Amino acid sequence: MTGLNVPSRGELIHLQLQAMLREHSFPATELFYLGEETVEGVKDHYYLINGIHTVPARMIEDLEGIEVEEDSNG
Repeated sequence: MTGLNVPSRGELIHLQLQAMLREHSFPATELFYLGEETVEGVKDHYYLINGIHTVPARMIEDLEGIEVEEDSNG
C-alpha cells in the first residue's frame, strides 16, 4: 500500500495535547496552544507551558496525566 500519511511523533504529541485541551480545563498560564509556525525550515505546533516556555510539540518527550481527587465534602 502506498500513499499512507503516517503522522510524525511531534504530530501525535500535538494531537494528544489538543485532546487534553478539549477534554479538560487548563488555565492559559499552564498550557496554551500558540499555533503552527515554521522555524528554521521546520513546521511545528507550538505550546506555551507554565506561562514562560514556548515549546514545539516535537520537543515534548512524554505526556503524563495526574489524577486529582475532588473534594467530596460539600
